Amino acid sequence: MKTITICGKEHKLECNALTYVKYKNFFKRGIIEDVQILQDYLIKQTIITKQVEEKNITEVEKLSIVSNYMNKYIDDFIIAITRIAWILMYTADKDIEEYEKWLEGISSFKIDDDWIVEVAEFAVSCFC
Repeated sequence: MKTITICGKEHKLECNALTYVKYKNFFKRGIIEDVQILQDYLIKQTIITKQVEEKNITEVEKLSIVSNYMNKYIDDFIIAITRIAWILMYTADKDIEEYEKWLEGISSFKIDDDWIVEVAEFAVSCFC
């Protein structure tokens, strides 16, 4: 079991065999599909960052290029990471509010929030 903090509120994460089944029941797709979205996003980000590092441009320009490139993939990443986070919380506590209600409670969402990295790492360790 792992504990993460989102917007100042602690949440427990857990994973077991039932997590796979419940994910498919709730989201009508397999969790591995969404874990793959996370992995693909991170791989693309790493590749483009390395390519940009080789250019003779300012750090601001490098960041801008990476950000603009990754914007094409961010929507799928956000949907996948929030669904995965929620199902891991659901596995730990069946009384968690519904997914969309839980999303409403996230008042601040930044792609580099610590909890996103923690969920991604936990999910990869559980499902891969």
